Amino acid sequence: MDALTVGLQEWAAVCSGLGDGRLMLVLRKGGIHERGGGLFAPEHARFALLPTNLHQSADRLASGLRGEIQATRLPLESGAIRIGHWATVVRTWDCRDLVTIQSLAAESPYTPAELATRFNYRDEPRLFVMALRVYRLPTPVLIPDDPAYAGCRSWITLAAPLPTMGSVPVLATGFFEARLERLAALLDRAHLTPP
Repeated sequence: MDALTVGLQEWAAVCSGLGDGRLMLVLRKGGIHERGGGLFAPEHARFALLPTNLHQSADRLASGLRGEIQATRLPLESGAIRIGHWATVVRTWDCRDLVTIQSLAAESPYTPAELATRFNYRDEPRLFVMALRVYRLPTPVLIPDDPAYAGCRSWITLAAPLPTMGSVPVLATGFFEARLERLAALLDRAHLTPP
């Protein structure tokens, strides 16, 4: 497998849920530093999961992830970012229906109120939903927390390529495919427009 040159910056608790298979979806609207005026775009097919504490708050997380806040905070304050996982994008949806978004509750890292806030943030109500196949690196890697990574942005160009040789998927193939099929049926049935 090729080395990764880009990372997706995501709340540390969400990265933890993706990394142990509790989650397989990322729901994004965009940050103030996104290209194109703040709207998120699924620009990369493969990326490292870069955990961040920026804006992370227990009251915005689903109850199953709230305990991750303390567990994920210490390594991120040491001047380094611990990367243990990376992902490939398997499917994407440009979801413009809040009812459908909120029906993903079991697969969402956020509270219903946080989902509604993100959905309605800025101009057009929508969220990008990305189904990810997540892989575990053979050994977690510590990278320096570069000032270029700072700010409310999704995609981060890594200062050095991140090797992925020896990585394994966090979910068995059959289980992953069955779960993806259930999610895709729900999202496709809503007649959502692909990005």
